[in-house]
Amino acid sequence: MCNDVCCVIVTYNIGEDFLKCFNSIVDQVNKVIIVDNGSDEETISVLKALEGGEKTEVIYNSENLGIATALNSGVKRAEELKAKWVVTMDNDSISTSNMVKAMLNTYEALDDEKKNKVVSLTTVHIETGYTEISENDKESDLNDRSYKQIDVCITSGNLVKTEVFKEVDYFEEKLFIDSVDFDFCFKLKNLNYELIQTNGAKLLHRCGNADEKDLLLLKTGYTNHNYIRRYYMTRNRLYLWNKYKGIESQFIKVDKRAFYTEILKVILFEQDKKRKLKMIIKGVRDYKKNVYGKISI
Repeated sequence: MCNDVCCVIVTYNIGEDFLKCFNSIVDQVNKVIIVDNGSDEETISVLKALEGGEKTEVIYNSENLGIATALNSGVKRAEELKAKWVVTMDNDSISTSNMVKAMLNTYEALDDEKKNKVVSLTTVHIETGYTEISENDKESDLNDRSYKQIDVCITSGNLVKTEVFKEVDYFEEKLFIDSVDFDFCFKLKNLNYELIQTNGAKLLHRCGNADEKDLLLLKTGYTNHNYIRRYYMTRNRLYLWNKYKGIESQFIKVDKRAFYTEILKVILFEQDKKRKLKMIIKGVRDYKKNVYGKISI
């Protein structure tokens, strides 16, 4: 177990599958703070059974307030507990053994000047949607202290110094879901902080309902996100591109190309094409009208 680390997990209609995530991380941290976003009865039943443990706290929201608001609730509780670090996890991701320790080992190997700059460390993400998981991928490597500098990282498997959340005014709640994590990373970069990916730490993660198909003799992956997610993804990535247009970022350049590629994949491969395309258009329109928050359908 790593001292001074709280894990924050937002749950939403995950049911018993949440136990895979919870059991993979609980012994690696001091405390697991679960923030439920108005889940179904099955999920609530699972959480009620867990909250009696001395290392577990659950915050219940009566409705879905969005990933950003829920994360902020968990982070503020970690601040009250005086945690030095917060590691955030998606409720369907699975930590490999020693994941948190591997990230902290990499951090401790940095020189003092670098330690002052690095405030966010993330893992190598192993896509479980259509990739066969090797035995080597099921465990983090405590001896690998290598890393690379990155622009952004996703929420799941991100280890952040607790002190910086207040400095950047936490996660942007008006985005509700999608690009919340990327916006947070760019806020850190605006303050000249650094983010690194630790090569020894690994997380098993699935992006949407990821799958792949053959296209011109090559396999191509696609996420198959539902139409609601397509709306948020479109609206919020446009917000991100505009807000941080002054930052030199390879991520934004790649994401702009990815946007059009994803539309093509929706047309070629995904189900519910018509509704997804309509919601992509609505996302563009709402961005232009400065409409944010939870979508009303």
